[in-house]
Amino acid sequence: MDARYLQATTVLPNQDKVCGRTLRAFCLRHRVALEAIGSPFLNPMGKTFRPIDVVLAVRIMSTYDKEKMTDRLSLLDKLHLMLLNCSRKRLAYSIGRIIGCIQLSCSYPKLWKKENKEGQINSEKMPMPLACIANLMRNGVSLEEAWTMPEGEAVWMSIAHAIYEGAKVDILSTDEEKELEKFGDRIDAYKKRMNHN
Repeated sequence: MDARYLQATTVLPNQDKVCGRTLRAFCLRHRVALEAIGSPFLNPMGKTFRPIDVVLAVRIMSTYDKEKMTDRLSLLDKLHLMLLNCSRKRLAYSIGRIIGCIQLSCSYPKLWKKENKEGQINSEKMPMPLACIANLMRNGVSLEEAWTMPEGEAVWMSIAHAIYEGAKVDILSTDEEKELEKFGDRIDAYKKRMNHN
């Protein structure tokens, strides 16, 4: 069985504790809420993180309730904000825990890449979370469950539904990926041998 699928479907609902709050498995609702505030956690490479980014991400990722995600900062949040401002080590630890929670919950299938044919128009203009939620709901998943299941699991289920309905999607399993890597290594070894002759 594909290792990425196993990871996506076995994510535990409660993750690490950061800033006094227990993080939940990262879901599509968390993604949209973080996008709405321009959080650096969605694309962390090369980004600078401020203590307020951590506190806001923790507040969003510790609940599935939209109202709680947008509450004013509590006294506890303000205390943690001060602690993060005073300790770069605590800030780095908290950033690492949040990124780890997101990565753990976002184990997507790897798809075979297909070349676009000349003149073919890419019609995928719908935001990924909306497309995924709509596909899951069309196939019997409740709105709340679609928004709050771990993101990787939601994507796997959505792609499985699309394949079942006739979409031309080919998933690259972890076993096939290993075989491709071995094949690439054999080709490289052959090229080296041919260049030395």
